[in-house]
Amino acid sequence: MRTKEMIQLNNEKRKRLNEENLKLYEDMLVYVRLNTRKDEQQTEEVLLEILDHLLIAQAENKPAAMVFGDDPKAFCQELLDEIPSESKKTTGFFIAYIVLQFLAIISLVHGLLGFALHYFFQLSTAAYKINIGYGSIRILINLLLLYIIIHLILKWIKSSTFKENKRSNTVSFLYTWIICSLCIGAWIAIPLILPIPDFGASFHIPLLSFAVIGALLYLVSMILNKKLHILP
Repeated sequence: MRTKEMIQLNNEKRKRLNEENLKLYEDMLVYVRLNTRKDEQQTEEVLLEILDHLLIAQAENKPAAMVFGDDPKAFCQELLDEIPSESKKTTGFFIAYIVLQFLAIISLVHGLLGFALHYFFQLSTAAYKINIGYGSIRILINLLLLYIIIHLILKWIKSSTFKENKRSNTVSFLYTWIICSLCIGAWIAIPLILPIPDFGASFHIPLLSFAVIGALLYLVSMILNKKLHILP
């Protein structure tokens, strides 16, 4: 069974849980799935196995503690310790997919926004200047900031599992907003505080061509995902 099929099956079976067991299982699911370095296929197999055991216990009117013990977090961690990590090849494809998606979005936004500003408001040039040296460093900085955003948000979500008093949606939103705002501020401020000199070859690309490149990069990332099943 493919990973995507197991996720769909999990979603269907989860509807059969009562409110108490559903709350517990969703905490376990979030805690396990957020360990992104583990083999995804085996992770979903483990989650389905946990769900099946919980459904059996529920059908027999047994408490979840009889299945997972008094510390479900420790139980999940023991299971995670037994799941092998993703192969370097799979990890490499995943990183390539994220980079392609990032470059596609940047190219599309810069190309289309620049085109609109130039042809409708005369606020931009007709072509986008690309400096290979400067551009490469900016891309690396942006990818690092993207990693920090994702890491902090996932860490926040994981820390909220297995707690009696859940954080409100408002608190979660404010935390996410603050993290994103700080990273966007850093994205704007870093070139101003630490200016990067232009170096290496440079050339100009018409704005619409830049947007087309972004669309092509996005298409390549989608084909890569479809062929290699990087994301379900």
